[in-house]
Amino acid sequence: MEMENKLIAVLSCNGGTVTHGSGPATQLFVATLRGMHVFERTGQGSPWQRTRSALEDRHVSALLYEPQSELLFAGAHGKGGMWVSRDLGVTWEPRGNGLKSDHVYTLAAQQRDGRVVLYLGTEPSALYRSDDLGENWVEVSAMLSVPDQDKWTFPPPPHVAHVKNVAFHPAQPDTLYVCIEQGALLKTTDDGATWTEPRSYESEQDKFYHDNHRVLIRPSNPAQLFMCGGEGLHYSADAGETWTHLMTRADRIGYPDAMFIDPRDENVLYLGGPGNAPREWGAKRSADATVLRSRDGGATWEEIRNGLPAEVIGNIEGMGLYQWADQVMLLAGTATGETYASEDGGENWYTVADDLPPISKGGHYRWFLQVDEREQVEDRMRTGT
Repeated sequence: MEMENKLIAVLSCNGGTVTHGSGPATQLFVATLRGMHVFERTGQGSPWQRTRSALEDRHVSALLYEPQSELLFAGAHGKGGMWVSRDLGVTWEPRGNGLKSDHVYTLAAQQRDGRVVLYLGTEPSALYRSDDLGENWVEVSAMLSVPDQDKWTFPPPPHVAHVKNVAFHPAQPDTLYVCIEQGALLKTTDDGATWTEPRSYESEQDKFYHDNHRVLIRPSNPAQLFMCGGEGLHYSADAGETWTHLMTRADRIGYPDAMFIDPRDENVLYLGGPGNAPREWGAKRSADATVLRSRDGGATWEEIRNGLPAEVIGNIEGMGLYQWADQVMLLAGTATGETYASEDGGENWYTVADDLPPISKGGHYRWFLQVDEREQVEDRMRTGT
């Protein structure tokens, strides 16, 4: 259990988006285009105050708070690298020993027999593991033995795929799922020694090739999986062998990424995102993003947006879920720098901040800029700066 003064919620596009505490969160860490921003409050119902920021010269892509060690990890896009803080983000030190790329996309922590194993995904696509809290990283090189890697890509320049998400079987620690954006859903059942690609979700109607964003595993029945991506939301009842297409690009959220299973009721799902893929945001100058909730395991959905703007212009790029007792707080951050929170399961939302740097996966924020600014961003993306 976290100590009372470490009631920490995290809002991040990738990484450790679910945290727990013994009471309502009093600290909030937000990953943005220009570093990590910290908000604090005295208790539930009191206003959040922005108190400090860090790593402001880096586009923080993933945050991970590890409560056992009380370490805070931050991975950054481009050449931003991997960082750790022992004092909740006041001071930082690099932890990239063994990494071949400084472009960190995602982080994940797994509990194994009372110890913590960390995983890190990069661009270009590679998966790394650390058994010493990031002091050293070892590549899980067998992941790159699967076929069809020549088809892996990513639409924005420089068109290089990345590891987007890592998910763990709750009872079989040797079983992992890895989402490659774009290119594959990969699975190992022998701790990374060999990998398969369950791919029956693909369709001739898919606009994108294997554009997989995130996998969620139902804790009570780990054979049941939810996978969201560029073609909507898929569900599998047999550990990924076969899939049902629950939500397509024609639905209210056709390009989902942020997704949670409610820890209090596994039939309740939360989903955040836009109706369409990024290029259409630029044409419309809006993602028209929203948050949906399902109470029946994904069969039907309702919008939960009381307190959100009539139109959410910047896409909801990052979300967080914080649980205490029988309550959850949901967090949503946009590519135009707004942060929203709900402390009643999405029934009511309020604004935490509306003037942050973009909360953005990669260069998604560029679609909400003027054309000349967007072209400048794309030039920097091509060179990896």
